[in-house]
Amino acid sequence: MPPFPTPAFLLVSVVSFVLLYLHRRRKNGLPPGPKGLPVLGNLFNAPTTFEWLAFQDWSRQYGTDVVHFEILGTHFVVLNSAKAAEDLFEGRSSNYSDRPEAYMAQLTGWEKNSGLMRYGDTWRAHRRLFHRFFRASAVSTYHTSQATAVRDLLRDLRDKPDQWIRHIRFMAGSNILKIIYGMELESVDDPRLDVIERSVKIFSRVTAAGAYLVDSFPILRHVPAWFPGAQFKRDAAAWRPFVDEMHMFPYRAVKESFASGDFEPCVLTEILSEMGRIEDENERMGFEEDVIGTMGTAYAAASDTTMLTILNFVLAMLLYPHVQIAAQKALEDAIGKDRLPEIGDKGAVPYITAVMNECLRWRPPLPLALPHRSVADDEYNGFHIPAGSLVIGNAWAILHDPARYPNPGTFAPERFLDADGTLRADVSEPLAAFGYGRRICPGRHFAHDLVWLTIASVLATINVVKAIDEHGNTVEPSGEYMSGTLSFPVPFQAEFKRREHVDIPV
Repeated sequence: MPPFPTPAFLLVSVVSFVLLYLHRRRKNGLPPGPKGLPVLGNLFNAPTTFEWLAFQDWSRQYGTDVVHFEILGTHFVVLNSAKAAEDLFEGRSSNYSDRPEAYMAQLTGWEKNSGLMRYGDTWRAHRRLFHRFFRASAVSTYHTSQATAVRDLLRDLRDKPDQWIRHIRFMAGSNILKIIYGMELESVDDPRLDVIERSVKIFSRVTAAGAYLVDSFPILRHVPAWFPGAQFKRDAAAWRPFVDEMHMFPYRAVKESFASGDFEPCVLTEILSEMGRIEDENERMGFEEDVIGTMGTAYAAASDTTMLTILNFVLAMLLYPHVQIAAQKALEDAIGKDRLPEIGDKGAVPYITAVMNECLRWRPPLPLALPHRSVADDEYNGFHIPAGSLVIGNAWAILHDPARYPNPGTFAPERFLDADGTLRADVSEPLAAFGYGRRICPGRHFAHDLVWLTIASVLATINVVKAIDEHGNTVEPSGEYMSGTLSFPVPFQAEFKRREHVDIPV
């Protein structure tokens, strides 16, 4: 007969059992979310369109700002509050600054994009290069170019208002192209714009979380294109030439003109001067790859997010005409009716800043931003977050949190203003629209200035009104949006009428 267990043995056994139970519970204590299937997880019930709305609904359903789903063994953790995003992306940035391997994006040529890169030396090199030219203290260098681009936009809206969407696209694309590459686009019909637009649409499609199985099941990237079900490989082969050309056509042109000595000074020519002083060939080639990727990232990001934010502004003016009237009065009170606004006027017209902030909050261009990746196991508010999880900041939910922004579905710039018309210090700027932590968009200062100046200049000279059809009926915009990494409004009509009693030469 075995000896009776001693009290010490029993105590150790109980403690060990409790610790093992707690360990297993911690390991299994994932944030709540919809039930999935063995192995497949939530392959068939994870949202594939308007994910930001579904994730926001999950938070309401499960009573938590952190929710979870799984696809083929890959964990997805969604943060639906500013606190959770700040706690993890900023407070624990060393664990949450990585990106997942974006296999579909790589297949289509977007591996050069800094925003998709894994956290490491290459990303840091890109970031330093980007920061050098677009940090807050450097963007004033581009104010003259921005002012010229906005003035050209006003002329285009005056002369051919029916092509207003193309004019906005042209302004955003041509301005950043000139700043980075010193290149002048000839017109809205310039074929180079089509390459850019198509490339950005590809980016939006291939970076949507969970959109392609190859991102969750990487072995699929080895499947031949002819194999049944490998449409993603055939799509990637068709799309990659556009993405490669978007990165390379401006770089090649500037490099050739720089070598000949006949070039327009720009960001890239300054970098090429430095590149020529690098003696080691391997080091120079590596630096050149960094430059191509960084400049292409800056160009694509600045052109499309700027265009989208201005489209959101136009739609808001149609749906909330009283805001347009209030903004125009604020401009007239601050700077009069006889000149265009300037960046230096920003402090004098806080209402325009409030309009810009509300455009970014009301309809964030990237409702989910791009997913981060957890490097190590972590625990947050009692939930286990496994290493390798894709952690997504739901910018939409954060910027539509009624506790922070009452009546969030309404476009109301006044939420950012005190009773005396100054900007409120207790209402957060919509920084979630630009990402989080170390991966926050480094071009946000440039974007802020250009969008502010565009909004102010359009309002100073133009009334944005609803279109009238051939029968004299008002054409009402639907106000609906399309799904994608970049969420564009459903196409709508607008008319741009020169303001009476305003004598501002453009």
